[in-house]
Amino acid sequence: MSKLSYILRVIALSILFGGSSTIIFAAITLVKAAEAKGVPAAQAAAANVPIFFGFSTIALVCAIILLAAESMDFAKRKQAGAMTKARWATSLLSVAATMVLAFGIIPPMKELIPMMKDNEQAHADFKKLHEASRGVFSAIILFALASLILPAFDSKRENNPS
Repeated sequence: MSKLSYILRVIALSILFGGSSTIIFAAITLVKAAEAKGVPAAQAAAANVPIFFGFSTIALVCAIILLAAESMDFAKRKQAGAMTKARWATSLLSVAATMVLAFGIIPPMKELIPMMKDNEQAHADFKKLHEASRGVFSAIILFALASLILPAFDSKRENNPS
């Protein structure tokens, strides 16, 4: 693995894993703190929506960088071991989950926000998307972490930068 692809890969995965974990932790903490002060959970959660929207853009950029880094590594190798193939797979799953978030969940959520006050169906649809986003964030976190740690289990250490 070239140093450039290694550096890009590690930075992108770190942001996908750490950023997604932090966003979830912060949102839960902020909602609980608001509820403790008497703010309804739905209102507190709605205040967090811009954070998710902003992070989805950052995550998308990181996913594209990760895809480029893994593609550079793939193109450079003549053959790959099982751990490298597993790393590529988990990286691709992380990229896919990020794209589902950025293109499949966030845009419809943005469209529904202005309609939620007056439209119960819009509110219900938003809630469904919010529930789906939990699973997608979980997938991003899980696959990014797996891709980060898989090289440590490679007996040949073929994934280290040269």
